[in-house]
Amino acid sequence: MPCSRCEMLPPPLPREGMLYMAPPIAPTSRLLETLFATLQAPCTEACFPGLLQTACSLGLLETVAAQLGETLHEQELRDTKCLYLPHGEALEIGHLLRLQSLEQLLTRVRGEWLADMLAAGRIETWFQPIVHADAPQEVFAYECLMRGRTAAGALVTPGEIFSIARKADLLFQLDRACRLSAVEAAHRHGIRQKIFINFIPTTIYRPEACLQTTFQAIQARGLDPAQVVFEVTESEHVSDTNHLLAILDYYRAHGFRHALDDLGAGYSSLNLLSQLKPDFMKLDMQLIRHVDRDAYKAAITRNCIELARQLHVISIAEGVETPEELAWLQAAGVDYVQGFCIARPAPEPPMQ
Repeated sequence: MPCSRCEMLPPPLPREGMLYMAPPIAPTSRLLETLFATLQAPCTEACFPGLLQTACSLGLLETVAAQLGETLHEQELRDTKCLYLPHGEALEIGHLLRLQSLEQLLTRVRGEWLADMLAAGRIETWFQPIVHADAPQEVFAYECLMRGRTAAGALVTPGEIFSIARKADLLFQLDRACRLSAVEAAHRHGIRQKIFINFIPTTIYRPEACLQTTFQAIQARGLDPAQVVFEVTESEHVSDTNHLLAILDYYRAHGFRHALDDLGAGYSSLNLLSQLKPDFMKLDMQLIRHVDRDAYKAAITRNCIELARQLHVISIAEGVETPEELAWLQAAGVDYVQGFCIARPAPEPPMQ
């Protein structure tokens, strides 16, 4: 069965309700009581010891979200547990299993637009070509990059979307939506080259469940598994390497290939290289920046390219922005390149 954690969006927050809060210490309680009193929403003690309650509205929570950062520090926001119930729903012992951090709730309030964006399917895919280093006019593959749209049609940057998704506990649903959008867009544009689809390992509990709808979409659109490369993003956050290896083994068993992103961004990525044995490794864009005139970056990059060659791993340089960087990489023997020097991400994949 598909993973309900990935498939289901949380219900919309109620317009009116009761907010319950369990602060970590008494001084935090007093600060919260003072803030809500100034907003004409006095707190009282709930039926459980140490639990505050106040009649609230979504509009009030938006005001609290804007002001609370000046009242409590980040650790207090994370350690204050809370629950926001619709008006008229009585608090029961089972509700305590649904407690979340106050930071998480207020981020959800500020990011209600993201839940709406996901529910309405306003996640789209843009493409950036990956080209042969020695023949930049020949497209080898496309990296699928996420963009979002507001209800009015304005673009929202990936950085803003992922920042809200992490704090509002919407990362599982967002990562799934991005994968499905990439598959659908590649099919719609008739792409025959490889496509690189990013995935965040921490959003996958068990691949046979969490990736079921992604694999079904690939099969339904008639894409060849050998055409699809799953790219490990946020590798610096991987704490359970065995779990990541299990995910990648699952990909391999179904005919897909995988890439390790941001090689050279830190020790962790170099360590992962030896464990994951990827088909492709992508050199971090900060390593590539000014590689033609920075002796330290040049030495590191040259050794990474040589390492890839010795390991029979295909090398890709990301973030190539100048003709000088491109020329240096060509001379150093990198296999493929991508970046603004070649083409910017676009909703229509450039064929050359």
